[in-house]
Amino acid sequence: MEMTHQAPLTPEQLAAITAGGGFARCEDPTTHVHYHLIQYEPPTLDDDYIREKLAEAQADIDRGDYADWDLDEIKSELRDRLAKKQTGK
Repeated sequence: MEMTHQAPLTPEQLAAITAGGGFARCEDPTTHVHYHLIQYEPPTLDDDYIREKLAEAQADIDRGDYADWDLDEIKSELRDRLAKKQTGK
């Protein structure tokens, strides 16, 4: 998903989202296009989660379950993925 332009919400939009329990359906009076506004709280990463994931990574390392990174290969794969995304393939 690509990032979209973010603009501040109007007081009316915020009131509609609040009244709708985190959801509002709005219509542009000129174009009659409908917009859905959804309040979303991204998950937070707390210290316990970070510690757990670091412990998992250390366990992988201790088992020898890792591979060296080839930066050129990673860059190449990223370029391929971006090219496919841009061409829609």
